[in-house]
Amino acid sequence: MNIAIIGANGFIGKHLVDSLSKNSQNDLFLFGRSEDYLSNSNLNYKKIDLFNSIQNSEYFKNIDFIYYLVSASIPSSTWENPSLEIENNLIPFITFLECITKLSVKKIVFISSAGTIYGSSEQELTENSNKKPFSPYGINKVTMEYYLNYFEVKYNLKYSIFRVSNIYGEGQDTSKGLGIINTFLEKIILENSVTVFGNGSVIRNYIYVKDVAKIIANSINSDLEKSEIYNLSSNDSFSINELIDILKLNLNENFSVIYIGTRESDNPKILLDNTKLTTEFINLEFTPFQEGIYNTYLELKKKINL
Repeated sequence: MNIAIIGANGFIGKHLVDSLSKNSQNDLFLFGRSEDYLSNSNLNYKKIDLFNSIQNSEYFKNIDFIYYLVSASIPSSTWENPSLEIENNLIPFITFLECITKLSVKKIVFISSAGTIYGSSEQELTENSNKKPFSPYGINKVTMEYYLNYFEVKYNLKYSIFRVSNIYGEGQDTSKGLGIINTFLEKIILENSVTVFGNGSVIRNYIYVKDVAKIIANSINSDLEKSEIYNLSSNDSFSINELIDILKLNLNENFSVIYIGTRESDNPKILLDNTKLTTEFINLEFTPFQEGIYNTYLELKKKINL
């Protein structure tokens, strides 16, 4: 198939490109906001303007399968100005969908946010659980999901939605304010301390980026006539305090922990049910948490000491 990845320079995007490139039968077409593809590659890359439907009609006229990985915000960045979610994420998304419905695209894969669309919960959440997003980021993510349903009903555009939990791993850009594990590891290496918002009781599910890339890469083998939604989460859920204890046990580093005020944009607790994912993706294996942590630590240590 002809496969397009929008957001190829992003954290997930780079690992997805690596995963899909292993199959020589795939023709990959990469897109992003940067002028150039930031990894060493001979793959076809173009800078994309999601509002330029004339140009995008040409770019995507022979594309069968699209991965939509781009986002212009994080949960905390639009907390004070929610209209930015609509301007920078929702409207470009709708404009792009309207463009590709006139083409021969068979399916689009959309990366949603398991940590923000459900709201806080004491029980495990399945894909059919009630959505109670309280942050503009989460509200917009679930709105984008609903628009995919609209475009399926109106134009028969099929989709796969992956509601991804907290990702960590090699190559994450923590300057945007995402990635608690990578942020902790960087702070431990550089400053011998980590900062925790709140009392450390916040519970999250953590998943290794290479596992995410492998799973969503396998979605090209899915039924192209069927739309699906998955919680893309591992079996590793910990409070922040438990995470800190794991880091202390597995790293040869001494570090202090500083607790400061809670962020209003943070979801206090979420437990995800990944039964549908593990049932439908046969032979699915998650990287052991300590192994993923250590791989990420070694990569950061090497990068920082260059």
